[in-house]
Amino acid sequence: MIRLLLVLITAAAVAAEPVAQPFSLQQLQEISQGIATLRVPFTQEKHLALFDEPVLSAGVIEISRPQAAVRWEYSGKSVLVLKDGRIRRWGAEGKEETVGGDDPGSGAAQGQMQALLTGDWSALAQLFVIAPDPHGATALSLVPKSPDLAKYIARIDLIFRADLSAPQSLTVVSADGDETRYRFAEPERDVTLDPARFAGP
Repeated sequence: MIRLLLVLITAAAVAAEPVAQPFSLQQLQEISQGIATLRVPFTQEKHLALFDEPVLSAGVIEISRPQAAVRWEYSGKSVLVLKDGRIRRWGAEGKEETVGGDDPGSGAAQGQMQALLTGDWSALAQLFVIAPDPHGATALSLVPKSPDLAKYIARIDLIFRADLSAPQSLTVVSADGDETRYRFAEPERDVTLDPARFAGP
């Protein structure tokens, strides 16, 4: 669920100019239409009650609308690719792993990665109550609507850069108090993405 939400939120990185009003999902949809390719490096910090130190990972998200493809990579760990309407996953050793079957998570991943290509983020509004965060003018707060989802996620805090040009961080707070934080580097717009990036690890 964390991965799917972050993929959706990353669309905010395509904003070219500051906007005057608070950010909303409608604005995310509108600004996402004006970009062909995007690369967003990130770091992930998992703050888990079981460990004294956070678990750190680095990675990059690459989106190509002309190639109708999305690549999600955790450096040295795993790669997830959506291409030609099909989702594929490779492990740390570069071996392709089975995706699909009866796993509802894989179906949701495919549907939401596909939504990233179309710019339709309405799935988030169906799952969460979304409101400007009262603690910051460049922030959104997402709270689960359903009790079932609330068993896993307490809330999501999304903070944008001061000029609203891109996301700065995303924090997912689980129901048990654990936190997963994503910190985004400067997004690269309209980059050349080799088709091989969407063919394998």
